[in-house]
Order: sequence, then C-alpha cells, then structure tokens
Amino acid sequence: MSAGRTETDGIRETGRPEGGRAAVRLSVRALVAFSVFPPDIVPFSPNLMEEGRVAHLRRQQKSGAGSELPLRYRGRRRGYDVEVSGRMDLFDGQARPPLIEEIKLSGAEAPAEPRMEHLYQALCYGYMLCLRDGLDSVAVRVSYADLKGELTAQFEQVYGRAALEELFFGLLDKFLAWHARLERHRARRDASIAALPFPYPAYRAGQREMAAQVYTAILRKRRLYAVMPTGTGKSAAVLYPALKALGLGHTGQVWCLTARTTGRRAMEQEFGRMRAQGLKLKSLTLNAREKICPMEETRCDPEVCPRARGHFTRQEQGLLAAMRRPCWDTETVTCLADRFSLCPFEFSLKLSEMADAVICDYNYAFDPRVRVKRIFENPGCLTILADEAHNLPDRLRDTLSGGLSGAALALFRRETGRRFGRKHPVYQKATGLLEALRKLEAEEPALSGLYMAADSLLEALRLYPEAAGDGQLSRELLGLFDALSRALAEPQQYRLLVQKEGREQAARLLCLDFTPHLKKATEKLCGFVCYSATLSPLSAHRQLLGGGEEDACFELPSPFPPEHLLCLQVPLNTRYQSRGQTAPLVAAAARAMFEGKPGKYAVFFPSYAYMDRVAQELADLPLMRQETGMDEAARQAFLAAFTEDDRPLLALCVLGGIFAEGIDLPGKALIGVCVVGVGLPQLGPEREAIRERMEAAGLCGFDIAYRYPGMHKVLQAAGRLIRSESDRGVLLLCDDRYGQSAYRRLLPPHWRPRRVPADRLEPLIRAFWEETT
Repeated sequence: MSAGRTETDGIRETGRPEGGRAAVRLSVRALVAFSVFPPDIVPFSPNLMEEGRVAHLRRQQKSGAGSELPLRYRGRRRGYDVEVSGRMDLFDGQARPPLIEEIKLSGAEAPAEPRMEHLYQALCYGYMLCLRDGLDSVAVRVSYADLKGELTAQFEQVYGRAALEELFFGLLDKFLAWHARLERHRARRDASIAALPFPYPAYRAGQREMAAQVYTAILRKRRLYAVMPTGTGKSAAVLYPALKALGLGHTGQVWCLTARTTGRRAMEQEFGRMRAQGLKLKSLTLNAREKICPMEETRCDPEVCPRARGHFTRQEQGLLAAMRRPCWDTETVTCLADRFSLCPFEFSLKLSEMADAVICDYNYAFDPRVRVKRIFENPGCLTILADEAHNLPDRLRDTLSGGLSGAALALFRRETGRRFGRKHPVYQKATGLLEALRKLEAEEPALSGLYMAADSLLEALRLYPEAAGDGQLSRELLGLFDALSRALAEPQQYRLLVQKEGREQAARLLCLDFTPHLKKATEKLCGFVCYSATLSPLSAHRQLLGGGEEDACFELPSPFPPEHLLCLQVPLNTRYQSRGQTAPLVAAAARAMFEGKPGKYAVFFPSYAYMDRVAQELADLPLMRQETGMDEAARQAFLAAFTEDDRPLLALCVLGGIFAEGIDLPGKALIGVCVVGVGLPQLGPEREAIRERMEAAGLCGFDIAYRYPGMHKVLQAAGRLIRSESDRGVLLLCDDRYGQSAYRRLLPPHWRPRRVPADRLEPLIRAFWEETT
C-alpha cells in the first residue's frame, strides 16, 4: 500500500450494486499520485496552478498536435469494475510511433531528468492509447515549459505495450489493495449503522420529523433549511439520519461544519455516544494548521521544518496506524503525527479523504483560500451538515472579502529594505503595490492595477520566501488577491472601500453578495442541511443561503412548556444617543430581575462601554464582567462561576460575544437573562454597502444588513436560558423596538413578551417564581 500526496482527490465510487462491489472511478492523476510523489511538503504558491495552466496553454498553442484529448480505461480488476480516465496534454497521431506529450511548468532551473510522477502520468496514457488503438508501442515525451510556453527541457522515449501494461497495472493493483482495505472497513461500518438505534432512549418532540427531513434531503440531493430551538436535540436529529443515509450508500461522506469549538464538541460527543452503542465509524476532527502545528513558526518548508522534510515517505505508516484507531480526534491525530514525525495538518488532510465523517470549521468547505480542494473541487457523493447556520452570512462575506493596510505594507517594505536592501525584488514589488494603494479612490477604483501589483508581490514572495517574515502580510495579500480576482470577474458583487491611515491608505474589497458562491458550492452535494435555533424568517434565509423553491424549509416549535418562561419587554430607548439617559433604567431592570429570586443571571449589552456604564449603577451586587481578549483559562473560570456553587451572581456580557452563543448552562446555572437592545450592527460603510446592494436586488436591505444579524445575536443570548424540560427562567427584553412588528415577528412564538415599565418588573418576577416553586 502507498498513499502519497494528492492535489485533488479524483476518486469516486458510483452507486453500490446489489450483491456486488461498487465500481471504482479515478483520474490518471489520482492513480499516479497514490504511489508516486515527491517526499517533501513544499511551500504552496497560490499562483503556481495558474502559472501551470498558462504554461500548458501556451505550449499547446505553439504545437501543431492535438490537445486535451480524452483517454479512458475500463476493465475488471481484483473483483472491481474500474474506470481510469484523463486527457493527454498533446497527441501527435501522425508520428511513428504515435507520440504523447505531458506538459509541466518548469522551475527556476531546468530539470536534468523528468520527475517520476510526471513521467508515470504520460506512461499511463501510453498504455491506455495502446489498448484503445491496438498499438505495440508508443512514444512518450515529458516537456517542461516556462510561462511563455518556451521549452526549458524535454525527455522522450519509446515504450513497448508490455512494459506500459506492467507499469499501469502495478499502479492500479497498489491502489485497489488499499481500496479493498477501506471497503472492508466500510462494510463493517455499514453493518454497524444498520444495527444502530437512535442514540437516546426516545425521540424528543420534533426530532423524528427533523430526522425524516434530513434523510429526504440527502436522498433527493436537495438543500434543507431548518429552525431547531434550544432543547430539540439538533445534533442527534441531523447526524443520525445522515449516518443512516451513509450506511445505505446515499452519500459517501458526511461533513459536519461548525462556527465554534462548542459546536465541534457537541458533534464529537454524539459520535462518542453512538460508538458506545456499537457504531464503527472513522470521524476526523480537522483543526486549523496554526492550532495543530508543533513548531514555533508555522512554515511548511522542508528547509525549515523537519516534519515537512520526507513527510510523504512516512505518511503510509501513519495511515496504517490510523486505520486501527476507532476515531481520529485531535488527540489521536497529534499522537500519530508525533509518533511518525508527520505534519499533523497535512496528515489530517489525507485522513479527510478516508474519513466517513469530518468535523471542522465552515472555512474548510467554503473559503476559497483554505477549503479542502481535494474534497470540495469535486464533491461527488458528499453531504454537509452546517450547524448554527445563522453565522454563515457574515462568515461567507468575510472569507470572500479581502483587504490590505497601507501602513502595514509600508512597515513591511521598510523592514525588507533594512534586511535585504532596496534593490531586492520583494522591496521593489512592495513599492509598486504601495504606490497602487496610494492612488486608489473609492469612486474610481483601479482594480486591474491593484491586481497586477498584488500579483507581482506574491510572485516575489514565492521566489524569495525568506523575505516573507512572519507571513501575516502574505496572508492578507492572498485574501486581497483572491477578492480582486473575483471582483474583476463579477464587479457588481463587490465594493471597494478606501480609508486613510495617516500618510497611507487601507483598501477593503467587500463582498456584497455571497449567495452565488454558496449556491455553486452546494449544488452538486448529496444534501446540504443548514440548521440553527435562529434562522428566521426561514424563506428569506433559504434565498440568502443559496436555496430555491425546490429546497425545503422546516421549523420546530420549542419543546418546553411556554409557562416555564416569563418574557417581559421593557420599553426603553437603548439607541446610542440615549444610552447615557437610559443606563439607570437598564440597571433598575437588571436589579429587579436579580432581586426577584437569588440565583445566577446574565445581562447582555450591545457594547462594552454601555456595559461599564450600567455596571456603575450595580456596584453593590455580586457582579462579574466579560473582559476583552479573554484567554481560554479566563473563559473557563468565567463559566465555572455559574456551575461551581449556588452563590448569586449577575454576569455582564456583550451580545454576539463568546458567552452569548454555544454555551450550556442548564437548571440553576442560569435562571434569568436580560438582553439590552436589539443587537443591530454598527452603522458604517460596509453595512451600508450591503444594504444598498440587497435593495438593488429587490430584497429588504435593512433586514439583511442590520435587523437579521442583530436579532440572531438576541436569540442566541436568550437561548442560554431554558435548556431542559425542568428549567424555568425570566427573560427581559430592554428596548422599545421589540414592540414593533418588524422585530416582534422575528421572536419565537412561545416567548409571548408582555410590555412592562421598568418600575413594575419586580412584583411580576417575584410572583412568577412563587408560582413555579
């Protein structure tokens, strides 16, 4: 078995015939890459694939031979129906013997001999051509060309059919041996899924209906948008039917996407619970490169990192060991990477090809810069379950946007000049980009000039990686370059925003409409399920998140008795200009909630400044405040205060912050929440640009740019309350806008808020607790 480096998976199973094995289809590139590969992880250049494509095209144009001609092998091998396909770069049928040419981009120095992976691709085409045309021999040429299509090196040899056949089936047999190993695992997996009961003693209200919706979406290869309130058991309700579909061959992989670590842990817990009931499934937790890298400096360069040097020669041992583990969580991946001296991130990417299920951040599916290309460039039989999908709009908008600080670029250029001199190519290209930034005007954006200058600096950084520093500028530059590429192709989807930074300028290329990107990214999936407790109104979010009339919407009511929640609206003006005047009234409302019954409470504010102002009015109470930049230890200590004892507590937090979403404080850990304001994002150029673009598209721009994101924060903060059937609690909504229909229609029906002045809260709250105890 060998399992080397693959840039694109290129391997797919077709449907499973009854009583037989699934047919195996793979590309020539994937077949060769499985067994023949360079030993090292090399620094990735975002331009390298584009440069290779350009070199290909220009070499083809200079040749009189036919180009991109398809070849296909179909046959029966080791009990499998196999199809291997690809396209010859160049083919000269008039030559004697016929000539196949494989074109590759030349490096800075012309190679002295062809790289084996390049030669073997051409040799596979040679065998397939001999088989198709009944040839006894074929000429094979590997050519290396520069960006102009000019040859820098060329290697040619005539091969007989017997030698080509031996090589081709040697590669294929190695691949099929490993494929058979995976298939044996999948047979055990499918049998365990068939016998797997629902992971809890009984379905909660609505869970069975949601499970049916998820299964149907996968079966019909459709999108599903669902609102699942707190307490409905959403993780089990979506994961269980997805695994049942996996076991029956309706999908080949399940990717569980989350926005936060808490969502990832919830999925890991569900997999663990199912394994305890007999599930045999390989689930991978995919972490960010920076979080899992053991080196002080995250730099995937064999000259710098000993794990990058020879990684692919050791990876096979790691993969064999991984197949003996029940799951591939962070601890397991790290342990195996340490044991075999592997790059844990690159190892994880290879495991993602083999995993039955993957748990990861949204970015690995939808961010063009970091998505797992070997999976998502050809998604095939793949299902995505997107948890907390209300986060998707802002996340997608951010990942498709890009920006660059002129001040940071100027500092980088100055440091480059100090280290390498002003004649260094990186210094000169940085100067060109800095001048392009200085000339920018938002009204007349010269995107082409900015694109060319950014491209030139990226190329210089590729050629001279020692000048990249800590890599921060390179990452920002990549984001800007990608956004520029899309903006030049679809200008109506972007807005250039320019801001002065002292003597320099900062550029922000804002994605105004991410919907086409998401629609395209999900159209070939075997099911795309977006679910959240806060995805209302559903029809609007279906349209926003790439769905159409043919895709389903499903909404569950709260499973908890509505009388367990006392929801009161306090009609205060919490807009920015009035916060100084209403701060005492907000404090009075929070005090009334706290004094209604001793216990644990949380108040969520639209800003730290407003929180600090109200805190002055509550200094005599046992307060705990969220701080900016809290590390993991501080966060855990903050949460522990809710659960470690029964002492009364009033926690002051910010809407949309780390404590407003994804945390579970059931029972007495939290018995009251006060939400101050309606969570609207701050008015600014970016939000206004989004509003204008949505209105031009015939949608309600204010809703999409402001109201929906704001109310999602409100609903998430309030969702920390009432986490089980026995929980009871008080919810205060401090803002007069909750009385407006535009906001009230976005509230869950079971809240039923009652409008009450701040000075009349305490008796109502006391009465509620007396009735429920």
